[in-house]
Amino acid sequence: MGRKAQGIKVSFIILNFNGVDLTCNCLKSIYQQNYKNYEIILIDNGSTDNSAKIIERKYPDVKIIKNRTNLGFAEGNNIGYKYSRGDLVLFLNNDTLVDKNFLTELINKLFSDPKIGAVQPKIMCFPRKVFIDSIGSYFLPTGFLYHLGHNKKDQDKYNKESEIFSMKGACMLFKKDVLEKVGLFDKRYFAYFEETDLCQRVWLAGYKIFYVPRSTIYHFGGETSKKLNNSYVQYNSYKNRIYTYCKNFEPATLTRILPVHILLCQLSSVSYFLTMKLSLAISIQRAIIWNIFNIDKILKERRGIQKIRSVEDKSYLPNVTRTVDWNYYYHLFATSLSGYKDK
Repeated sequence: MGRKAQGIKVSFIILNFNGVDLTCNCLKSIYQQNYKNYEIILIDNGSTDNSAKIIERKYPDVKIIKNRTNLGFAEGNNIGYKYSRGDLVLFLNNDTLVDKNFLTELINKLFSDPKIGAVQPKIMCFPRKVFIDSIGSYFLPTGFLYHLGHNKKDQDKYNKESEIFSMKGACMLFKKDVLEKVGLFDKRYFAYFEETDLCQRVWLAGYKIFYVPRSTIYHFGGETSKKLNNSYVQYNSYKNRIYTYCKNFEPATLTRILPVHILLCQLSSVSYFLTMKLSLAISIQRAIIWNIFNIDKILKERRGIQKIRSVEDKSYLPNVTRTVDWNYYYHLFATSLSGYKDK
């Protein structure tokens, strides 16, 4: 690592919601990693388990911001960002454990090219450490995402550094000056797809995003999602995905992708209906209807986002797009991606 990189301060931003044990374990692993120029900002999202006091007593160096209510992933992290003083900003889930070299490796890659705006480590499952949680996501021509390697046993083909369309929100390192240009998380999301929206804006501004396999963290995964109703999860996932594309893509790209995407959404809804999963079927319809009734707000947001665009979609999208067979969608919707064989 060069002298310049060694002098760079990193701001960790971590959300906590009734997860004191997970958060304390996460903090312990941060203190044990080998890059020492950092600050930790913890956002307590309206916890009722006395988290803030316990963490404050155990880790007095951590800057704790207390929200009265749970503001969600997007707005919670945005609040944390306001208190950050680092040149780099790392959004990290509290249900993670970091490897000793993870931050050093991420910073090395981030400073290897001025056009790189953000990086993601290899995120492994925990406690199943030989299985991958995320190595980033690629765009599919249907508008869905290809989660390469998800729930697969680690092997050489997953250890190749590459450009990715979207990072996973569990661990994302950004250059702060890039975030100043593209903005933060859209607070309308509350949860799901907010990181993909932010990542796409990074691409629109002319920067790149990389997966760095030499950097590793471990993710318990879904600790917050387990507390949420599945229909609520589906609603936000479908709503936010459509919302993101309507804001971010050029008209020609949107015209090509959105009809296919809506068709697959409807087919998914019908499938849920036929299998008597009525709440999930209704959630997808509600997601589509939300975007229709909020079209004026979406167009207003779109006008603002397009002002940061410095490249056309065709200059970056082909590099982060993959193709899959229809078997992928069967596993994505009906079963689990662990059953899908990556090409």
